[in-house]
Amino acid sequence: MLDIFATDPEAKAQREEREEARTRAERPSFAFQFRSGKMNGRQPVSLKQWRITTPRQAVAEALKELYGGTITEATNGDFAVDTDQDRISVVVDVSKIESKLIQWADGLPIHECDGSKYLSPEEDKGKPCDCPKLLEERKEKAKQRRGPKPNIVIPIRLPLDEELGLGKYTATAWSFAEDLPYTMKALSRIDGEALCVLRLEHVEYTLKSGEKREFTKPVLDVVGSFQDAIADDPDLES
Repeated sequence: MLDIFATDPEAKAQREEREEARTRAERPSFAFQFRSGKMNGRQPVSLKQWRITTPRQAVAEALKELYGGTITEATNGDFAVDTDQDRISVVVDVSKIESKLIQWADGLPIHECDGSKYLSPEEDKGKPCDCPKLLEERKEKAKQRRGPKPNIVIPIRLPLDEELGLGKYTATAWSFAEDLPYTMKALSRIDGEALCVLRLEHVEYTLKSGEKREFTKPVLDVVGSFQDAIADDPDLES
């Protein structure tokens, strides 16, 4: 059997560290994923209505039945449901939300921190990271691919059809990260799962030069306790 590391234990240790990082980066299997954008060739495009991707045709058809739209093929081969909705009710468990800053290279995290301290690799965990203190500088480094950007994973269920299983939304927008402390505070006031609305907010603004810009901002609005919502509206319980 080939063993190219037999005479180079240091290289072997480095390779094993990368493999461990890959394992840490893996997520649980999700039945569907909300997306606020898509690729048009090599160009990312923001969407005004939610796109939901899934590897299962039956799930895609059920999502279309719930939220309208059309079913196409995503770039990774999954089914993509381009819905008619810019806001969708979801059920969120605050204890399951994961938030961090990650910089990726070749499919692996090369910088993983909580904004002030490293989360990996293990030998650096807890040590101060080298991220800029100012938010605008963080954004600029991330834009230049020299620094990490938000990676906020929100596991979600759909109150209108919980049998579809567990899905997720992964937020990478700085605007979402800026809102997150206040969203988490609202979620923490709720005992148990929360009923929320995941929506896409269309924002337009004008630069000092007079040039007009627009973008889509993902937002998670906390409505209240899911159990209370069920009591008020039994139709929400699948």
